[in-house]
Amino acid sequence: MIRLIAVSLRLDGEVVLRAVSGEARAGDLLVIDGPRASGKSKLLEIAGARRRPDSGEVWIAGHDVTTLQRGSLPFVRRNIGFASATPRFLPGLNVLENVMLPLGARAESPEWAREAALRALGKVGVAGLATRDPAALSVGARRLIGIARALAGSPPLILIDEPSGLLAPSDTGAVLAALLGATGSGAAVVCATADGAFATAAVHAGARRLRLDGGRVMPGTGPIAVVNGGRAGARVARREAAP
Repeated sequence: MIRLIAVSLRLDGEVVLRAVSGEARAGDLLVIDGPRASGKSKLLEIAGARRRPDSGEVWIAGHDVTTLQRGSLPFVRRNIGFASATPRFLPGLNVLENVMLPLGARAESPEWAREAALRALGKVGVAGLATRDPAALSVGARRLIGIARALAGSPPLILIDEPSGLLAPSDTGAVLAALLGATGSGAAVVCATADGAFATAAVHAGARRLRLDGGRVMPGTGPIAVVNGGRAGARVARREAAP
């Protein structure tokens, strides 16, 4: 579902990502972890077609999205559930209405979108906040609502930045369970986290792990090795990820 091949990025003269490769297929949970400022969030933005790399390939559902015109990217993004570390919500809409928004972009009926949004809120334990104003809620609650919005409607690709940030342990457990539930339904799920405990718990639950440091994949931790990569036909060989 998502394959990154030799992705590199430079911002403000600094190298952020150095030839990073990784893959998550349908039913996979891939955890990208590492210290802060290691390039995790930027890699997730690239994986979600929200930022173009300077070089490399980003294959989503069999298409290299780095070759698409910018006007085509919204059609790619609407099939991706994306939760940033600091989710934004439209003012004047309550929690439920904000979670329903991406489903409207996918042309789902309002009735179906409402039920799907409520289910997603329930999976992370915040269904009781459905009628509240997101702006009046805690940072942790808004984080959970952002994750619910990414999960709503079971998109085939789900990307979550800092899934455990500022959450209580019980909430973190609910988030991990929800992500595993999404993979059980066939989604490819990729998380970026600086929380080593969350990454380890995810690996123990069956996730694969890719560690970044200084924009590079740390030796022995990548979930795939790319051999003869390139648009001429990349041959990908899996290897075990270290826990």
